[in-house]
Amino acid sequence: MEEIAAKYQAGKLYLQRPLHQMLPASVVLDLVPGLRSFRLVLCLFAIAAILLLRLSSILPSRKSRGARRSREQAKTSVQHSVAVFLGSGGHTAELLQLLSALPTDRYPQRIYLVSSGDRFSVDKAKDLERRLCSTSPDKRQDGPSSAKVIQIPRARRVGQSLLTTPLTLARSVAFCADHLALRPLLRPFPSSQKGRPAKPILADLILMNGPATCVPIVVAVYLLRILGLRSPKLIYVESFARVKSSSLTAKLIRPFVDRFLLQWPRDPSEAQPEIKTKATSNTIFSGWLV
Repeated sequence: MEEIAAKYQAGKLYLQRPLHQMLPASVVLDLVPGLRSFRLVLCLFAIAAILLLRLSSILPSRKSRGARRSREQAKTSVQHSVAVFLGSGGHTAELLQLLSALPTDRYPQRIYLVSSGDRFSVDKAKDLERRLCSTSPDKRQDGPSSAKVIQIPRARRVGQSLLTTPLTLARSVAFCADHLALRPLLRPFPSSQKGRPAKPILADLILMNGPATCVPIVVAVYLLRILGLRSPKLIYVESFARVKSSSLTAKLIRPFVDRFLLQWPRDPSEAQPEIKTKATSNTIFSGWLV
């Protein structure tokens, strides 16, 4: 009995020792819950913080509008390429009307971005190219057959369930990152001006006023900007039909585009002072454009 009592006391004293003295260090680390997960979360948080800081530093509102304007005015004689996102229906009609007003001698290269399955926008783009080429002083343009058209998977279809929207949105973002950002870097587009090097970007300027597929386009452009690479300028023209409030797409991408144009009120001078005060620095009250 005395021997049993002695072993009991010895075991009791052993169990009262600190855990790190009883078990090997490797076993103790495995027993501590969440230590490795905490390190992973900490790393992800640090990466997210760096990306947010980088993003905040490249937002258009952080840049001087006067500096940009002076640079743009110094390059008025340089030819540029323009990409236009045709959002189907009324969005397509509005942007094609805007595009028809651009001087073809300054914007000889035009690229059309359309949603997948939107045959209407493709046909309208070819009709516009035919008219522009017939009136263009540059006889080297080959007509609508040479117009570059890129069909982008829709970010969200009309009536699509919100549960499946993240899947189609991710597919659209991946496509835009590949075709609008990565591929131009690997295979630069030839310059429209003789003797100038090829441009490693899709276009110098992207015009938009369409639906949700504008979001993946902006994401693709910002992938280039975050990496410090050359990227297209982004201009969003709010639809003429939006009289009193902006669309959801406009609200989402407004902080990220270089210029955000509002067509209402008809006379820009009639815009209410409180609205102008709340407007971001990239907002322009342009009045009617279509």
